[in-house]
Amino acid sequence: MPQTLTMTSLLPVLPLLAGSIWALVVLVVEMFSTSRRFTGVAWLSVLGLVGVIAIALQPAPADVYVSALARDGYTTFFTVLACVLGIAAILLSIDYLPAAGINKGEYYPLMLFAVLGVIIMAAATDLIVMFVGLETMSMAIYVLAGILRNDLRSNEASLKYFLLGAFASALLLYGIATLYALTGSTTLGEIATALARPGIPPNDHLIMVLGAGLVLVGLGFKIAAVPFHLWTPDVYEGAPTSVTAFMATAVKAGGFAALMRTAVVGLAPLHGDLQGVLWGLSAITMSVGNLIALRQTSMKRMLAYSSIAHTGYLLMGVVAGTAAGASAVLFYLVAYGAMNLVAFGIMTAVANGPRAAEKISDYAGLSQTHPLLAGAMTISMLSLTGMPPFAGFVGKLYLFQTALAQGYVVLVVVACFNSVLSAAYYLGVVRAMYFEAPPEIDTLAKPTPVAATVVGLAAVVTVAAGVLPAGLFGIVARVFKLVLAG
Repeated sequence: MPQTLTMTSLLPVLPLLAGSIWALVVLVVEMFSTSRRFTGVAWLSVLGLVGVIAIALQPAPADVYVSALARDGYTTFFTVLACVLGIAAILLSIDYLPAAGINKGEYYPLMLFAVLGVIIMAAATDLIVMFVGLETMSMAIYVLAGILRNDLRSNEASLKYFLLGAFASALLLYGIATLYALTGSTTLGEIATALARPGIPPNDHLIMVLGAGLVLVGLGFKIAAVPFHLWTPDVYEGAPTSVTAFMATAVKAGGFAALMRTAVVGLAPLHGDLQGVLWGLSAITMSVGNLIALRQTSMKRMLAYSSIAHTGYLLMGVVAGTAAGASAVLFYLVAYGAMNLVAFGIMTAVANGPRAAEKISDYAGLSQTHPLLAGAMTISMLSLTGMPPFAGFVGKLYLFQTALAQGYVVLVVVACFNSVLSAAYYLGVVRAMYFEAPPEIDTLAKPTPVAATVVGLAAVVTVAAGVLPAGLFGIVARVFKLVLAG
């Protein structure tokens, strides 16, 4: 029988409903805004995301809305993470957009819809709903990537992301259709039950593995796993830096939110068939990302290839296929979001134009002209390298431990080698800041209080999660154990 709609039955989707209504309110307010800086619209967007966090954190029984959207610890974790990352990106945009010549108020409603897409992807217990969330997020990002309408690189980034994204979405839909044809359902729990039943004919089993592989390919595009990564450097470079910051943190978190629930819950019976492919994806993704990053002179392209490499590290938790591996992925997503917000936050804070502060050479002598920013950037680069006592080191340690516990010794050796290799380009930024002379004319803008606050808080999280990681790891461990129990 159809589920009767009451306030109680709507509890699982209450954060989503509140966020959707608020995004529409912001859109209407933007339409009638007379200020070309849209500062009020930005703060209204921040207020809405704070409200979504408050609603998500309200005690409520774990429940599933019409077998499609879950209200559990996992959903709450990613709801809070997506909203925090969205708030950070919006705050970084307040002063960056005028400096970049962007006076389009639709920017902020699109940010809100992108955050909602991430939340839907995390909450989805049905592959069709997950696809809807993915497309909600993607459509907003396609537009945001090309919002510099008079910039050819921005236009190219948007078009390339859209075309390759459409191709990846088609593969994802083929995979969903294949699994539905063989299991009779698109719900993750029912798919897992159907895949685990004994006596499946070999041909059907092979087609199931193929369908699962196509689903992983579609999600692999969103997390920028090799060989589905080709869009990443061009889109990161062409998009406005504030949008790139959101893509590098919230969009990646959304991709892994969907991937973890799908792979570790829905496709768990096929883990033995898929682990070899996932092992190869992890190893080649981190290796290709680090090797190509070595030759980059653009800060944004270097961080783009760095993002690809970190996808490889994160996939180690998926390869493990355990609750501990999934918990390590969740911890690393928080750490990765914080240390990337520092790097991209500094880029937006000191930019005085749409293409300013994008080259590594722009940061020469930063320790003399902006010593606090140089210190924060150093924390980010050392953490991304995986040096103690920062969050990046602890995150990699957890990932490596979960892989070792499952016997993936060679993969851990490859990951350790790649971590050492990455030091060459991360420390290159530190060298430029501390050992190269600053330009005669300082081309970097003075950071505003809002941007400086975001960078400072992100740097504090990067250090705190490395020095005192037990509390955060305890939270993410409990979150995924509850998901598996449900």
